[in-house]
Amino acid sequence: MTEYQGNLDCRQAEPNLRIVRTAFGKWSVDILETLHPQNRESFGDLRRSLDGISPRVLSAKLKLLEASGMVERSIIPSRPPKPEYALTERGQAVTSIGLPVLRYIKERDGRAGGSSRRRRT
Repeated sequence: MTEYQGNLDCRQAEPNLRIVRTAFGKWSVDILETLHPQNRESFGDLRRSLDGISPRVLSAKLKLLEASGMVERSIIPSRPPKPEYALTERGQAVTSIGLPVLRYIKERDGRAGGSSRRRRT
């Protein structure tokens, strides 16, 4: 993240907005929440944890989170090789800051009669 220095113009705000869009976009919050606090999950375990996500969408979101420096991918030597995913230090920081707010919103919406986890496509 860039440091705020008073008059924030669009060029200075863009890196921060990219992080926010990546971290809090559709499915990204659920992925970050599943990996928080220090879990390592295989692709299959993540998919099973996230009811309704397609393999294509999960793969794309993981690549986006990896490119933004929030998730790291490691390969477990086996036959076939097994990728595992974990939060980076940056991912831990974003998750620690953002998840309490998002959990509050989900809880509040759940009390209002909405579903806290909707099936997405």
